[in-house]
Amino acid sequence: MRRILSLLAAMSMLLTTCFAAAEEVWAPNEAPAVRNSMAEADRIAAQNAILEKGTLLFSGATNKGYFPSDISWLTGADLDDAIALLWACDDVTHGGWGVLGLNVNYKQEDIKAISDQPDKERLMLIPIRELITMGGGAASPDKVTKFSLGAWNGGRVAGLYFLEADAAAEMAAHLAEVEASNAIIHTYDGDLSNENAIPEARAVYAYLQETWGSACLTGQMESTWMGSPDYEMNFIEKHTGKLPAIRGLDFMHNDFQGVVNRSIQWWEKGGIPHICWHTGSNFASGYNESKSHNLDWDKALTPGTSEYAKLLKAMDRAVPYLQQLEDAGVPVLWRPFHELDGGWFWWSKGGSESFVKLWQLMYSRYTDYWGLDNLIWLLGYSGNGGSMAAWYPGDDYVDLIGADSYTAGANGRLYEEVVTIAPEGMPIVFHECGSIPTEKQMAEANAPWLMFMVWHTSHLTDGKSNTPRSLQSIYQSDYFITLDELPDFK
Repeated sequence: MRRILSLLAAMSMLLTTCFAAAEEVWAPNEAPAVRNSMAEADRIAAQNAILEKGTLLFSGATNKGYFPSDISWLTGADLDDAIALLWACDDVTHGGWGVLGLNVNYKQEDIKAISDQPDKERLMLIPIRELITMGGGAASPDKVTKFSLGAWNGGRVAGLYFLEADAAAEMAAHLAEVEASNAIIHTYDGDLSNENAIPEARAVYAYLQETWGSACLTGQMESTWMGSPDYEMNFIEKHTGKLPAIRGLDFMHNDFQGVVNRSIQWWEKGGIPHICWHTGSNFASGYNESKSHNLDWDKALTPGTSEYAKLLKAMDRAVPYLQQLEDAGVPVLWRPFHELDGGWFWWSKGGSESFVKLWQLMYSRYTDYWGLDNLIWLLGYSGNGGSMAAWYPGDDYVDLIGADSYTAGANGRLYEEVVTIAPEGMPIVFHECGSIPTEKQMAEANAPWLMFMVWHTSHLTDGKSNTPRSLQSIYQSDYFITLDELPDFK
């Protein structure tokens, strides 16, 4: 009897231990729905039913194009007819690259593989009235003399269909229904996403909202290998007599304490610190690892797995340092996982769905679990464009939204793409650039970025992206806000 009782006690202790271990697995609360997406199976079934009403012109293997000798289907088409192109990229490393080329009358239009799962088959509907305006701009279908569809960089034509007017209209209605179902559900009310944000963070955010549309904040990324972390700041001050309002810093290579110290110093000067993080999935490395690492995404995002525990432990490396900043009353423009849709950093290699879960996980871990209340969360897209909505984690997890580009000018088209997914009233930022857009360029492009952030070293100093004269013009302009012009947020 004593043995049985001992055995029962042991089993009870084992069960208690198991339950205790299970309780120790932290997981974020379920995230609210970001969009009411149409079920994938329903979308494909409806799409295929319409395609079956058309004529299949071509389907090919990877990197195999369509070069027809007979294009009578096009020259004899009506303007309300259309072509439907079902395509994908079988080389996922070329997400964001051109993979197909649509040639009409000897002029080519490139089709880029969207960085959100480039191997996913996608449908493009082009009415004949639009198709003939490409290339040489034929006046009517019978004036088109050349049509082809090239494929490279892993491009694959899963199906090129000709749809007569009725089927084309039906497909257009279907695509509109899909787009409507994928529309983001916005709940943004103008406040910071963290209701417990410290007063200094609230003061900075209120100022950013007030400023957006009427002025632009200057920003400069620092480097730490040019003899002094103030290399860029000294250069700007030498040529303009001013300092930027925002200083960009990076936790890269575990420079945690250095970043904290310089952030506090910048805040005490009256400026705003902005922190990003080039790191591998171990959160303890640098640029090379940020591009070479990856995760077993299903396991890493499943509470209770060893991969999940490892991810949380790694992610927590920054917490004590961000806490130092909060204790010092320093708010931070926090930009983790930047260029999120670019496809080159590990955090985007799992596709948009995994990225959204990763972003929500970090937000909840830092905000809800660790109580970091000094972070202003900046969601930073790359300049790729094309599928931004799929990567949006929801208004409850974002305070600022933006994109970056190293193309000169105001990048109005990129700004407009961000506008299409941003909630009304959320400030839009140019969180990285090579050359600074002028006030005139932003006005002409209707792209009133709240801030710019010039990348470090040569982007600032080579005399090409920006010249001493152009820097002086920007930093002396009434439109661009410098450090000395910021209000007292303390």
